[in-house]
Amino acid sequence: MRQTADRRPQTAVRGVDYGLRTTDYGLKNGVISGNKGWRVFVEEGLSAHEQMARDATLAREALPMVRFFVWDPPAVSLGFKQVPPAWLASAAGFEQVERPTGGGLAFHGSDVSVAVIVPRRVSLPLALLMQAVCENAVALCRDMGANAHAVADVPAQGRIAYCLTDPSSYAVMIDGKKAAGFALRRFPKTWLIQGSLLVRPLPQALAGAIPAPVSAQLHAGAMPLAQVLPGAVAPCDVARRWADGWSGWWEEATAPNPQPTPQNHMVFIAADAM
Repeated sequence: MRQTADRRPQTAVRGVDYGLRTTDYGLKNGVISGNKGWRVFVEEGLSAHEQMARDATLAREALPMVRFFVWDPPAVSLGFKQVPPAWLASAAGFEQVERPTGGGLAFHGSDVSVAVIVPRRVSLPLALLMQAVCENAVALCRDMGANAHAVADVPAQGRIAYCLTDPSSYAVMIDGKKAAGFALRRFPKTWLIQGSLLVRPLPQALAGAIPAPVSAQLHAGAMPLAQVLPGAVAPCDVARRWADGWSGWWEEATAPNPQPTPQNHMVFIAADAM
């Protein structure tokens, strides 16, 4: 895979400590407290390779965490062991990286990405786990005024090539077009779910490099959140709004059983009880 070196100057970043030594991770924005056991991060300022390395590092810790982040500079990410499309070999002007999770090629720079880490000792069915993350994104979109819904069960048609153009299970749809998708991977002690919500049209660095057929597929099948909302919408603002509502929307999505077992309930009770 072709890799683009990160030539930005190295600057010190400061974190905020709410019970986790966030400065050890080099956070810029720190941790948001008050999320009922979830360690919730909102971050920016990392390169594409740093973003994916951070998700993999957090996935090795057996704590319930969720990380929201934006990409600057723009980048494309490939699913785990995905064969890159031919046009990517000669593309320039953006970073390229492989994700720890599966799925197809994703475009970043006008989106909000999320990494959800759930300890495997919590006996939550995988279908419910994926559905809860997907419904959380739906709740965010609806809270902002978009007519969004989740697609939970799409028949498998082989590996998808592009996250925003190919049908997939556990996707968020707005007005019949795809706005977000999610993928899962098992780690020794946790489940890692990664996903991305398209907020605005692709940045020019990506839009100008994409082949015309792929661009046409994106236009036909993808829906930026901002396209259906009044006024300007920034990915960083969407990330913070999602972080603020995460735990409440999670409880709504995981509450079909009125009396959850202690194991299932562990996902959203205080972390120090685990």
